Amino acid sequence: MSRLAGVFYFDFRPVLAAGPFANGGGPLFTAPGVAMIRGTVSPAGNACAVDGRLDDGGAGSGAECPAATLAAAYERSGVAGLRPLVGDWSAALWDAGRRSVVLASDYAGIRPLYFCREAGRLLWSSSLAELVRWSGASRLDEQYAGRFLLRGSVAFRTPYAGIEPVTPGEAVAISAEGIRRERFWDVPADRDVRLRADADYEERLLELFREGVAARVRGHARVAAEVSGGLDSSSVASMAARLGTDLTTFSYTDAETAEDKFFSLVERYCGRPAVHLPLSDLAFAAPDQTGGAAPAYWEPRYRGLAAQLNRLGATALLTGQFGDFAMGNLQDDSDQVARYLRRGHLGAAGREAYAWSQALRVPIYPILWRALRLAFSQWTPGLTEELSPVMLTSPAASDSLSPTLRPRLEPPDSRRELSWRSAPPECRRRFRALAEMLQARTLQTPEALLPFAYAHPFAHRPLVEFAMSIPPGQLCRPGEPRRLMRRAFAGLLPEPVLKRRSKGDYGPVFRRALVPMAHAMLRDVKGIRIVEMGFADRESLVARLERYTQGLECNEAQLRHMILFEFWVREAW
Repeated sequence: MSRLAGVFYFDFRPVLAAGPFANGGGPLFTAPGVAMIRGTVSPAGNACAVDGRLDDGGAGSGAECPAATLAAAYERSGVAGLRPLVGDWSAALWDAGRRSVVLASDYAGIRPLYFCREAGRLLWSSSLAELVRWSGASRLDEQYAGRFLLRGSVAFRTPYAGIEPVTPGEAVAISAEGIRRERFWDVPADRDVRLRADADYEERLLELFREGVAARVRGHARVAAEVSGGLDSSSVASMAARLGTDLTTFSYTDAETAEDKFFSLVERYCGRPAVHLPLSDLAFAAPDQTGGAAPAYWEPRYRGLAAQLNRLGATALLTGQFGDFAMGNLQDDSDQVARYLRRGHLGAAGREAYAWSQALRVPIYPILWRALRLAFSQWTPGLTEELSPVMLTSPAASDSLSPTLRPRLEPPDSRRELSWRSAPPECRRRFRALAEMLQARTLQTPEALLPFAYAHPFAHRPLVEFAMSIPPGQLCRPGEPRRLMRRAFAGLLPEPVLKRRSKGDYGPVFRRALVPMAHAMLRDVKGIRIVEMGFADRESLVARLERYTQGLECNEAQLRHMILFEFWVREAW
């Protein structure tokens, strides 16, 4: 993949051969005060560089020269011209007429891009580590720290004060006058797709999935795909094989996950070379491998994958990420009751609530209560919020955040939120989850895999927009998660894989990596850095670490973020 990097001095001074340009970072575009690694220069004098891929369709074919396609779209219609461009891309464009730099990223932020606007200059790079070194950023962003400790992901920020990520689906125009942001993509909250028959939905889903895989293998002589044995990664590998791709599959072996029999079925079905990688060598986290420039899980695995891809000569890695969400893998989508309530169809609402009650094995009243609140207010819980008879009275889980940090945490800027609140009540939780995942850049390419096309066919934008716009009951019904996917992909997967209802639990893998790190924190409770920095409450955190090491309830999902962040701080700061 291409690198993006550049500098713009607002006083238009000459640019020295420093930073990413010092060792020949690539062909340069230069103008007074500007230097950037570039892809093309338009007749209008605008320079454009693209990291990633533009797919055929939309405003035209961008496969052969994405930088020229993107520059032409921008010159025709400004930022709005980026809306039809489908693909996994980030871009940097020098707008000569406005004397500004425009940075933009596709709707899902697959290819990363960061910038640092200082008093007299702008710096940008597709590598956060490179930009940190180049800018000399050294102050930890407290807001980032607090949000990461709570949720493990952060929208609109990086760990470094002064360095920002380019938000997915947004263009940032930066000049001497300041920063102007303009959104060119939003969630399809107002779209409503209705087809004539169930078979039409199945045909369209399979067509879009085939298109998503084909776009991501095109132009690559050799491709790798992760296969876990679940429906999503197995579907991706099977479709890639069906398209005639020179494919090698990667699967992870571990005695405690017991996925071998399923990914072995997929390997035989695809008939392609397979590599088995033991998870014992590719840990969830390690004290000295916590994400690099930003805290992240699976850093050892990403480094191992990069080495394997280089060995194979593969330039793309396909994953099944986002399939759970896009394909409606929800045990509880009882929000569908809200549709009947808002239309006044009380009998149908009661029958729908009863069906979900039977499937979920919970009383009917919490289902009706949540549906009523959704239908007649803007209240919207998170997608994974538990539905139970006691959900309104359960005590809040401990998070061990410092009592001095908590009141200083600012809420995310609602003006930059995607428009999930305007979705119909029966879909609003799913749209909220989509918006939060995209804006937190959960699909972004890890730093270790930046040289490769890290591709997620289930995040193909036309497929996601289709799945979000059809009736929710097509995707999921009581006791039938992935309802549409299972019908549409019949014949694409081995029958035992197609009929799977769940996959192996990686909880033991997480604990195997993190329990030793928790023990290390407990051996020196006075030296816990996140306590010293004022981010965590020592007493609460130590009590939870002790419970974690003993296998007791401790709000484990959130505690993982605290353990990772502690060792990342030790390594990076």
